Amino acid sequence: MITGKGHRRVVTGHQGGKSVVLSDQRRQPYKFKTVAGFEHTYMWSTNGSHESNPENVDQELPKSALPSADGSLLHIVTFPPTKTAASSASDPSQIAQEFLTRLPGLADTFERDGSQMHTTQTVDYAILLDGELWLELDDGETVHLVAGDIVVQQATRHGWRNKGEHPATIAFVMLGAGPAS
Repeated sequence: MITGKGHRRVVTGHQGGKSVVLSDQRRQPYKFKTVAGFEHTYMWSTNGSHESNPENVDQELPKSALPSADGSLLHIVTFPPTKTAASSASDPSQIAQEFLTRLPGLADTFERDGSQMHTTQTVDYAILLDGELWLELDDGETVHLVAGDIVVQQATRHGWRNKGEHPATIAFVMLGAGPAS
């Protein structure tokens, strides 16, 4: 039995021609120091092959927080309410540095104006697990989301906002889509 906080990750694979559990563990979220309540949990990635990779079982972070063109990446992110994040945020350069360190590749896609708007060359399945979020698109268009809602994000410019009173947790399944045509 596994106890504690975090997200449980059960990884299956093959050994001796049979399906087996390779790993069953809690993945503890990384709690950002520069933005109170903002948390990120790396869950799994593939790089072209979808076969189980025993070396990947205990990997803490991939080299990039974006999948390769033929890969995938699973993140779970908790967004604090905007009011909480704004009142506790550090110096913008410290925030940027922590994001670049924790989320290499992904953080590089964020626009430099502090808006957190970004575009990735991925198709993302975003599944809101808990709370409320607002998806902002071009020209300030927003879509209000509640737990259970799913967004299929197709390499469009966007940003996530938590205008609610409570943290919101969302799972991102990111599929590498290659450069835009």
